[in-house]
Amino acid sequence: MATIEIEGGEIVNTRGTVVTYKQKCSACGHTYPYNKTTIVPAYGVRHCRAFTCPECGHYQEVSMTYNK
Repeated sequence: MATIEIEGGEIVNTRGTVVTYKQKCSACGHTYPYNKTTIVPAYGVRHCRAFTCPECGHYQEVSMTYNK
């Protein structure tokens, strides 16, 4: 079974390689209240939009990897 690993976020739903996620700060744990959706390629890493946490000011990027 394939899995999708995420850094800088929290997966809400997956449908194949389509992923719905929320941005989550790795420094303070703040989770954004709204969802984002992207497609994760079967090979390689998907780098999503970087963000700055409104709670602590930590700057980070969301990245996802599809593992077969």
